[in-house]
Amino acid sequence: MRKKAFPIIVVTTITIVLSLSMTLMGHGGLFRMGENFVRDILLLKTEQERSPNDRIKLITIDDYSMQQFGAYPWPRSVYAQLIEQLMNAGAKSVLLDLLMLDPSADLSDDEELAATINKWPRVYVPLQVNFPPLQDYANRMNITRIDRPAATLRVNPKQVGHANVMPDKDGVIRKLTIGLPDESGQWIPSIDVLLANEMLPADQRIEWQESSQSWKRGGVDIPTEGWNQVTVDFYSSAYDDKSTVIQGYDRQSFADVLFGNIEPEYYKDCIVIIGPSSRSLGDMHMTPISRSIPLHGLEVHANMIQSLVEGHFYKEIPTAAAFLVLFVAVILAYASGHMLRGIRGLGMIILLIGAYVVFGYVCFQWQSVYIPFLYGWIGMILGYMIAAGKRSEEERRGRKHVTHLFGRYVSPQVVKQLLESEVPIKPGGNRMDVTVMFIDMRGFTPLSEQLPPEQTIAILNEYLHLCTDTIFRFEGTLDKFLGDGVMAIFGAPYRMEQHAERAAKAAAELLVHAFELQEKLERESGIIVRFGVGLESGEAVVGNVGSEKLRMDYTAIGDTVNIAARLESKAGPGQVLIGPNAASRIADSFPLRTIGPMTLKGKSEPVMVFELQLEEHLKKRL
Repeated sequence: MRKKAFPIIVVTTITIVLSLSMTLMGHGGLFRMGENFVRDILLLKTEQERSPNDRIKLITIDDYSMQQFGAYPWPRSVYAQLIEQLMNAGAKSVLLDLLMLDPSADLSDDEELAATINKWPRVYVPLQVNFPPLQDYANRMNITRIDRPAATLRVNPKQVGHANVMPDKDGVIRKLTIGLPDESGQWIPSIDVLLANEMLPADQRIEWQESSQSWKRGGVDIPTEGWNQVTVDFYSSAYDDKSTVIQGYDRQSFADVLFGNIEPEYYKDCIVIIGPSSRSLGDMHMTPISRSIPLHGLEVHANMIQSLVEGHFYKEIPTAAAFLVLFVAVILAYASGHMLRGIRGLGMIILLIGAYVVFGYVCFQWQSVYIPFLYGWIGMILGYMIAAGKRSEEERRGRKHVTHLFGRYVSPQVVKQLLESEVPIKPGGNRMDVTVMFIDMRGFTPLSEQLPPEQTIAILNEYLHLCTDTIFRFEGTLDKFLGDGVMAIFGAPYRMEQHAERAAKAAAELLVHAFELQEKLERESGIIVRFGVGLESGEAVVGNVGSEKLRMDYTAIGDTVNIAARLESKAGPGQVLIGPNAASRIADSFPLRTIGPMTLKGKSEPVMVFELQLEEHLKKRL
């Protein structure tokens, strides 16, 4: 795989997986539940921002009313009396939010309520649609049966709507199901749609349009999802029975209204919902604004009616746009992980996630559009982690390569220090204080003319290995092989103290081990080969020299290097010659013999030369 293609493949894969997850998981899945939780936070409003419609009023069947009328259920004639009062007083419409599926024991009660409902066409009652536990199709609801009001109530089908509320997997109601199919496939509108249409002008009413196969409000499509659901807003806050301050929609006790404590004219031109609000009667639901204290069913209906009236619907971002948003988010996160490291990379991904949140909030507030928040965050984190992991792996392989490559030139300890160092080696070189060592094999050229090439190479490799091993043990850097010679640097590329002493020790140890190797070769083949060594300390330019595009060598140049090279050429077999600067640094630690001024090639003035005394070292090794 080409490296350039890797980011695109990763970003595209993450985006596709998340997009499929959003599409296929639908209403379920852990990710979807997390996404819903984030969206619930967006729906939260302050008390000042909540503005329940004062034309929607609630009459509650509460504990106080049950104390007045006795055990529940009550005679249906009681509802008929209240509805009659409300409609005569000018109420726009009344919803009796009770499922009355069976005939009353006293049919006269049903007759009285039936007469009232038939008298007032704007009085509505609910039915209930039942479903199988599992649906065969994602975008079409299958039903098992429909529970309609008792036949004894003789309710006009136009005055009936479904009261089904469908919570998500976490039990929270976020969506209104605008319509459900009946046994013949005809749509049964939500009871909330029927009540909202009573408040809407004729040209703004909600209806099913067969030609476009969509629900419309005033000719504009309502953004329904699968199962004809639309995400709605919530305007009331949760409250419990101990609340002393009225929160949410205006609500009054059933008994107070029926007994005249609240004048029926109070409900003139209002939508009135009559329903249970006692905990003993159930019908309580969790909503995005009420997780600890659920809302009663009649208040859920009030919120949904207001959402339909205001036309405030939240819709999902289109699939193609969601894919594009995810793709851009993931690629930006991947780029930050690839280009930045450490705190800067972490800071950038946090900044990107923050920008993504702001973008999503703006879409939600200004366009009522949901973008995939959680999926976007997951994609960005995954993209960043994959890029950072890939970069870390590349750096690890790079360090391994450098260790392997540089390990051929310097000791493992120096390699480790170089990799841990924050100071880069500048292209073109740095001025550094170093000690330069040149080593040459005396007598090797005539030897190579006498021996077969294979044996010559074997002997040469054995000597060069000895040089390399000794240099590395004293943390020197192998600069290069010069035929049968070696150039080494002490004090670069990593700066070190007392590099002259390290070089002198390496030279002494090298000649000691060379003496042992010489004895071995002399016993085996009669061959005698010795080293000549030159050392000098001082400033040199150390770095990359050569062609930037073709080949570069890591080396040192300068007068210090020249002096060390000339001293090596003057050194006899088994002799270590040392320049004046190096001698001044090691004089207190090593026995030196003054040779005197020596004229070196390329130097206009004679150079004071010293020799490292090796007799004591040799005696200890013999």
